[in-house]
Amino acid sequence: MKLSRVLASALAVVVLAGCGSEGGSSTGGAPFTLPVGKSSWDAVTAPAWLNDGTLHVGDQTVRLGKRVDEFVLGATGVYWLRGGTLWFTDTAGDTQKVHTVGQSNVAVSADRSVLATVDQSRGPTDEYGTHVIQAAAFDTRTGQQLYRTPDKAPDKGADLTDLYSEIMPLLHGVSDERLFFENRTIDLRDGSSTPSRQDSDGLDVYEGFVDTVFPDGYRVSLSGEGKTRQLSESSMFAIGRQSPDRTTLFDVGTWPTDAVVYDARSGRQSDIGAPWDHFTLVGWQDEDTFFGVAERIDEDNVMNVLRARQVVTCELRTLACDPVSPVIRTDDDEDGQYPTFLTEGDASTM
Repeated sequence: MKLSRVLASALAVVVLAGCGSEGGSSTGGAPFTLPVGKSSWDAVTAPAWLNDGTLHVGDQTVRLGKRVDEFVLGATGVYWLRGGTLWFTDTAGDTQKVHTVGQSNVAVSADRSVLATVDQSRGPTDEYGTHVIQAAAFDTRTGQQLYRTPDKAPDKGADLTDLYSEIMPLLHGVSDERLFFENRTIDLRDGSSTPSRQDSDGLDVYEGFVDTVFPDGYRVSLSGEGKTRQLSESSMFAIGRQSPDRTTLFDVGTWPTDAVVYDARSGRQSDIGAPWDHFTLVGWQDEDTFFGVAERIDEDNVMNVLRARQVVTCELRTLACDPVSPVIRTDDDEDGQYPTFLTEGDASTM
């Protein structure tokens, strides 16, 4: 596995050209509704992880099967993707197909009350029959659709398949108030939208983004090196996360990620009490407790430097960690077609 620096510039949003007039060609098809379950999770913000087809949410488990590309929790179950099809499994383990959305790109609010997904199954098409990619947001407690991208026809002669192979409209996050999609911030209360602006580095800045708590905290940019990190207005340097109480910074711009945090005021580094020297932040159980994946790295292993993982919860004040999962060792014989281990919102095998 090659180790690489992931720069914040890789997250720059290129504005999708070609959206023209309202209306245009449409094959119809009513927007789908979001199924909900009869009961809620015991703790919807508890660490959630999938291993060998079984989803663990705190002390609860449900079986999803091994063909899962990505998952996020809702209030009454889990929404997950397999090959561009969205599925729902409730807390009792009953599964139903939601809709074939055509793409794998979902997001969920920090309190898991709002789910957003892209959808390429309906709406305007180009002359080759390819649908424009839309975004839709739903209340996971009621299944009610909160927002859907208005129908806009692509420009005449546009080839969306070719365009999307180079520039894919993406979800950049959702809260219970806002949806960040493509190059706009959308107000979920009234559907109004605000175009992003460009910062001094030419990268897109979304209205309300810096003030939004996501499942993994505030999403910020960092500067600094060695054992010091500070918040930065420029997004050209390190990608960071800030704790919900704003006291602590995580540098998530590299993988493997050192098991350390930084004081948001002084910039000083402290070690996370994880089992090994590397740690990937996943989310927050509450303002005082974060969770993620401790990782054992062997950079001399030519097959895969990642040799073992363990889900842990950690106390923000002391940085002490407790195991949530057993140690999950890397199987070098896996075929890699479907990930055997996933955490919420992750679309890779980590």
